[in-house]
Amino acid sequence: MAFLLRLVTKLPVPTGVRHRWQRTLLDSAYSKDIIAARKLKDQAKVHSLEIDHRAEIGQHDEEEDEYLTKSLLAKARQLRVPVPHRYKDDKTESEHWYEGYYTGQWYLTAVGVSALRDEIRRELIARHDLRSKWVVWLTGITGIIGATTGLVAAFYHKA
Repeated sequence: MAFLLRLVTKLPVPTGVRHRWQRTLLDSAYSKDIIAARKLKDQAKVHSLEIDHRAEIGQHDEEEDEYLTKSLLAKARQLRVPVPHRYKDDKTESEHWYEGYYTGQWYLTAVGVSALRDEIRRELIARHDLRSKWVVWLTGITGIIGATTGLVAAFYHKA
């Protein structure tokens, strides 16, 4: 299992795909070991494997959250979108962020991801609306140029 996890880590695949593969490998490896320990009726081993599995999955969840948080923050900074604050005005933690248990880093919660995505979407829609107003004028100007060119060509062709 360790070999496959290291191999998947080194592969040149998108990070989201890598995370899915790693989770699948972790789940399958631990489930095989847990099933084998249950067949041997070794409850201490089963309990130990389940704890180890939860710890590994917890670390993996934080890696996924780190990737998602970094990519959303980069997009928000690029678009100059406001990012939810980590703390409320009364100095309590915001529902948009949580501190990772294993790394101590701050990551967006599901509520935070949703809020930031909504802000990014609103900004993209606003930018699209601004550009779409220019398309109307550009279409009109192109039509006028085309008509003028056609009239000039017809006028010179008769002469």
